[in-house]
Amino acid sequence: MKVDLKRLAASAGVVTSLTLAPAAHALQAVTAGFSEPMNLQAIVSTFDCENSPGPWINFEGAVTLGGMSVQMIFRNNINKDVHTLVEDIQTVTAVAAGTTIRIPKQPSHPFADGTGTGVGGNPWISIQLVDTNGQALSGEVPLGRCVQGSFAPSIDFSASVVGQALVQALDCTNNPGPFINVSGSMSVSPGIKARIIFRNQRAPGAPHEAVAMADVSLLSNGFAFSFPKQPVLGGVGGNPWISVRFANPEPVGPETLLGRCVQLLPGN
Repeated sequence: MKVDLKRLAASAGVVTSLTLAPAAHALQAVTAGFSEPMNLQAIVSTFDCENSPGPWINFEGAVTLGGMSVQMIFRNNINKDVHTLVEDIQTVTAVAAGTTIRIPKQPSHPFADGTGTGVGGNPWISIQLVDTNGQALSGEVPLGRCVQGSFAPSIDFSASVVGQALVQALDCTNNPGPFINVSGSMSVSPGIKARIIFRNQRAPGAPHEAVAMADVSLLSNGFAFSFPKQPVLGGVGGNPWISVRFANPEPVGPETLLGRCVQLLPGN
């Protein structure tokens, strides 16, 4: 089953109503889009700060993720107004908070790799994170002049990701079940770039301003983190109602109702 990503992208908050999956099969796929907190720790080194052929930069660093988990919700009754409701929430760590993606050193030159006009040999340099559609993911962070040589910016931002959970029941007996297997992935969509901005004036929008830009790829569109099968043991009886939602760390997106445990057994 797939959830409407356009609707999800409009809000990263919790949706309290349940989305009912179509007729259950042995393996259920739940997909949702949401905003993932990230941090960039970069090293920007400059050289050849001359009118010709410079300036040049080297860019390297790491992107750290806020993490993603899959929450399995087991209920003995799906009517929340019934006082006999018993709920058990089991969390599967899909992408651990603090997971780091290393960005290898990449050389860049604003006139060979980017756009803009001549900004002189010793321009003011700033950095901004954008997605591959050009939409800003962070504000513009000033670094300094080219001749200062090396900068180490730290930038917090959020990017759009798509989470997918694959759910299958192994056992729906009262003791010790139910047993569930959960696997899946989290992918970046669209990709993420660091935009290096060169100006001949310190303040953006100053008179006689000349601007040049060069983009460095951080994460390509569709870059995915897969997680292997993990067993989950529910605690509200052998054949509960089962729902799924994503969290990072608080719940995001809708809670998707898959059905009774027996509907997820192989052969159903």
